[in-house]
Amino acid sequence: MADDNTFNTVTMAEIYAKQGLYDKAAEIYNKLLEHDPDRNDLIEALSALEKMRVEANKDLKKRLVPLFSEWLDLMLCNNRMKLLERLKDARKPLNII
Repeated sequence: MADDNTFNTVTMAEIYAKQGLYDKAAEIYNKLLEHDPDRNDLIEALSALEKMRVEANKDLKKRLVPLFSEWLDLMLCNNRMKLLERLKDARKPLNII
């Protein structure tokens, strides 16, 4: 079986980065830098990766805010519907035989 270092290549880190798997890509770049700390290309790639991660987080926040707002509106609507159902049930006459 191949050891873990077999897949620790720049190409693999680039693939992970393109897939949005920034943590895995950063892990590979850091392992490569441990073995060769003077490689400027790895340092630049890690820096670029961090910029991509920051941009992805900004984009995620932009998409989550409207979704959270919609979810909150739906929860409030659901609560109002439940309250109306309880009020409706409370107004029904009891059928006692």
